[in-house]
This record gives sequence, structure tokens and C-alpha cells, in this order.
Amino acid sequence: MVLGNFKLFEIIERARNGPLIKESEFEAKILPTKLKELVKEYDIKRDPEILIPSDNDLADSIFKAAYDLIIDLGVYCNDTGRIIKIYEEDIKEALKSLPEKIIVGSGREVREISVRDIEDKKPPVTIGALAGGVCSSENYLNILTSIAMEPEVDMICAGSLTEINGKPIISHSPIEIYAAQYEARWMREAASRAGRPGLCLIGSSFEWVAADIASFNPNYGFRSTDAGLACIIYPMKISFNILSKIKFYLECKRPIFAYSDQLIGGFTRGAEETAVSSVAHHLANLIINQASFQELNCQHIHYNNKSNRLSIWCHNVAGQAIARNTKIITHSECYASAGPCTEMILYEGAAVALSVTSGVHLGPGIVGRSAKEVDKYTGLESKFYAEAGRVFTGMKREDANELAKELVKKYEDKFKDPPVGKTFNECYDIKTMRPTKEWFEIYEKVKKDLENLGVKFS
Repeated sequence: MVLGNFKLFEIIERARNGPLIKESEFEAKILPTKLKELVKEYDIKRDPEILIPSDNDLADSIFKAAYDLIIDLGVYCNDTGRIIKIYEEDIKEALKSLPEKIIVGSGREVREISVRDIEDKKPPVTIGALAGGVCSSENYLNILTSIAMEPEVDMICAGSLTEINGKPIISHSPIEIYAAQYEARWMREAASRAGRPGLCLIGSSFEWVAADIASFNPNYGFRSTDAGLACIIYPMKISFNILSKIKFYLECKRPIFAYSDQLIGGFTRGAEETAVSSVAHHLANLIINQASFQELNCQHIHYNNKSNRLSIWCHNVAGQAIARNTKIITHSECYASAGPCTEMILYEGAAVALSVTSGVHLGPGIVGRSAKEVDKYTGLESKFYAEAGRVFTGMKREDANELAKELVKKYEDKFKDPPVGKTFNECYDIKTMRPTKEWFEIYEKVKKDLENLGVKFS
């Protein structure tokens, strides 16, 4: 699906002829300096007592700053060392051509993903993890199956294989192509095993365009109803490799899913600057990558999660800025510090799921242990994330903020030493593909705790 008339060849031409700048200067000096200036100019300030803002003027100011940022800064091309200039007419044209909904999946698993408003009563569409979570080839299929089996999950996202059949995955080699093909095959098989063969799959997780192309096969790999995965590189950069993937997706007529990695405390510095950068990345993903739907992803450099106060604020205020000023469809991703089979991972997920009140969809999530530990992912946390998002749907932002403050208190003191949880094989019965009694009882307990806080699960 092509969103707008912006042409890839024109982008390449701008990448070849734009201003020449050193990458280190762009990301470490030019970008953070401009962000700081815009935050000051638009008087963007975070109230430390607020996790989910209700200030429409604040959201609009963040959007205006992001709009100015992308026009003033452009997007850096790694391959040429030059700036791809972005003009106001590019933004206006791209935003004007946006549809209010996209269709993914096939058969009984067709899903309509539409624009959500702030405090929308329309339930979110949820992407089940993995979202790059590290998995062994031994457990990849089972983990994905456990996620696909949960009916509340509307799509599933690829993980990152540590190896393929015991072989190390060598970048830009036939082994990477082989691994990408098996990733797609396993995702298709997981959906079929779950009785949902038409489920939309988001992949591949491999960056190399040759591996990505090799994974597209309507018979046993990705199909035109599955979404391709691409994004603007943090901070505000692009490569010819990614643009080549976009060209292929457009030829296949695949929806394009673009995440927006941000690092609070990184090149974008503070939460206010990161929120502006996140919205600007959404605009860049729309213009450069012609993204069909996107994802908010503001991770804290020290906590290494998205369930901390600053990340929650960024996801909500950026989501509101996007919802109030565009028809961009975006999701809120959750990386948790804790692992499966712990109460903490579910409380973290519930706090992030409250972002549905800010006009976004959900996922991928919940990804435990910040996607860093092998095989520590199960379907139950994705189910909980989707359920929480549905019961939070229609909630007022002020009420969501009060609940978020209560939830964060339950886990933020454990960030330095979070419970590691258990691996998939320790959390699930592989024969029945259902959670163990211990893990299910933890899930039920947390739901009961939320009900005591006024949340009504149906």
C-alpha cells in the first residue's frame, strides 16, 4: 500500500545531492541541539507528577516542534553522508493522502486497523510479541504458537533467532537467507497450528534486503496480506538497504509496519526531546518509508524498559500529538524489565496498556526481560496486554493517569534487580500449549488486584 505520492527515486536523488555532513556531527551535535531549541521555543515541559497528560496544548506543541524538526533537519542517509531534505509540501501531501484504515490478514483473520481518537471507545488492535525477542530455533515455533493461540491477539511479530539449527547466523551470507526463510515458515506454521492460518504476520526480523526478499513466498513464507518491517534508524537516519526493502514491499503490495526506536537519555536526551523526536520519526516513516501503520517505542537508556515513568509519559504525549494532528495509525510497544511467570511483568504491561486512552493501538507486547534473554516469552503476557487494553478503552485520561501512578508504584523499585522469571519451557506445557498452573495463577492474581483498583475485566 502506497501512502502518498512521494517517490523513492526522488528520495534517492535527494540523498545523493543533499548537504554533506559527518554522521557523528549529525547525531551527537546537530540533532540534540535542534531538539533542545525546539523544546524551549514551544515551552514543552513534563510535569513529574503526570504520567498520562490531559493537556491538549502540550500535545499540539509537541507536534508543531516535530513538524519543524523534520523540515529543519531532514533525514540523514548513512550511505551517502548527506541530508535528505524534507519540505513542508512533502509532509502535507503525505498526511493528506493517509487512509483512515488499513486491512491486514486474510480469511477469518482479516483485521481492520483504523485511526483511534483520544479516549476512543473503539477497542485497540493488538500485536502479539515477540518484537525482536531473542529465541532459539528449538523454541521459536512453540513460543509463536502460544502467542497465536490467544484469540485476543490480532497479529504476531517476528523475534530474533540466536542461531539456525545450531549454526551461527552470519550477516549477509546464505545462512542469513536460510534463517529468514525458516523464520517466515515457522511463523506461518505457528498461525496454522493455532487454527488461524490467515493471521497477519509482521516480519522479517532480518535487516538485509536479500534475506527479506527471500522470506516472501505466498506458499510457505510471507504473503501480501502480511506486513513488511522497516523503520527510520535512530536517530533520524535511513539507509539504501531499508529503502530497497520499501521498494520490494511496494511491489508486493504488502502493508509496511514501521517502528520508531527512541532512547531517553541517548542522542535525544530528555523525555521532552524524545517525545518530539518520536513524532518526527513517525512523520519521516510516513514520508520516506511510506508506512501503513507504526509503533511508539521510547526506551529508557538506564532502565532498559518502556514501563518507567518517562517512557509512559513519552508514549502517551506523543500518541496524543499524533492522534490530534494526523491520521497516522500507531501502536504502543511494551518492553518489560521482568520475565514471564512474575507479577511484575503484568503490572508493567498494564501501565503501558493505559496508552490506549491516548489514541493508540497496542503492541508488540508484552516483551519480557527487555527482549534480551533467550526464550523468556510466552503467549500469556500478550493475552494479558490485549485484555488490559480492551478494559482500559474509553477511560478518561485523568483516570488513566491516577491508575498509572498506582501501577508504577508496584514495580519501579525493582528496576535495578527485576525478577528474571522463567523460560517458555518452564512456563508452558508444550503438549497442550497452555500455561502452567503457577503462571496462570499469577495472571489471575494480577487481574484480581486490578479489579480491586476499579478495573473491571469481563
